[in-house]
Amino acid sequence: MNPVDRLLQVLAHGTVDRAPVIGVTNSVTVELMDAVGARFPEAHHDPAQMMKLGAAAHEICGLESVKVPFDMTVETGALGAEIDYGTRNTLPHAMKPPFETPEDLTPGEDYVKKGRIPTILEAIRLSRTTYGDRVPVNSSLVGPFTLSTLLFGLERLFLWMLKEPDRYRSALKKATHLCAAYAREQFKAGSQVVQIADPSSSRDLISSEQYGAFVAPYHKELCSAFDFPTVIHICGNITGHLKHIAETGASGISFDFKTDIEEAKRCLKGKMALIGYVPTALLREGKPEEVYAYSKECLRAGIDAVNAGCAWPLDTSIENIKAMVRAAQE
Repeated sequence: MNPVDRLLQVLAHGTVDRAPVIGVTNSVTVELMDAVGARFPEAHHDPAQMMKLGAAAHEICGLESVKVPFDMTVETGALGAEIDYGTRNTLPHAMKPPFETPEDLTPGEDYVKKGRIPTILEAIRLSRTTYGDRVPVNSSLVGPFTLSTLLFGLERLFLWMLKEPDRYRSALKKATHLCAAYAREQFKAGSQVVQIADPSSSRDLISSEQYGAFVAPYHKELCSAFDFPTVIHICGNITGHLKHIAETGASGISFDFKTDIEEAKRCLKGKMALIGYVPTALLREGKPEEVYAYSKECLRAGIDAVNAGCAWPLDTSIENIKAMVRAAQE
């Protein structure tokens, strides 16, 4: 069973020989940049460098996936936001929200041809051509709730959610439409799995009741738009969200160590793949033997695919990544 078969079977709740070890979140480090000769910020703008860097963890460490892009500014940049593209060891970020109201957002049908979106799509095509059906190509987009915070501002969106529900719904519907259009193009370009990154919907920021009422319906609308695998990623403790996530129709949920794995199994086992949850702090600061032991514990706890709990810190060591991979493969 090769890595593509293994991951797709896991996401379809099929039988596999072992759990895959993958990167659905950002899986790039400075050490990997140096190893393959492709670096930030240039790799954000060059499809060939992006592919090379997205495959670095596979080529150097044996990770069983290729992942592009690396940041969460692609959509907002395409819609006109000013982007600081960072440095060799920092990720891009938007300088400020580009819109004040949902009425201001009129992206047009050519949205997917703007900004860096064509660069991302070409990097996906190159990755699929280069790695074929040997290694799964994972891509990502910003989920509708987090995208709305980036487009309109976090405080403004929260105010609409609590005080102006019609305006909130208008913002989320437009954001979900943008997400669906972008995801559709990613699948056309060759992605086998699209990750929906929605970290602002974490219980660190909103309650589980708010997630169920104000976010989960849009996750369901987005995931149901495709016959291809989607994985939702939300950081922090999402234990209370799980019963609502179960209704979204996603193929998998990527979460970190703060979430109760027993409750995740109770709510989601057999409905979607459980993906996680090696702590990023351990990957960054721990010793390889500690990473190996924790990864084994994730497997014993019932995880379906080993993954970091969130995006890798850029100063994570190659040896720690190899330890996570080794734990799954042994």
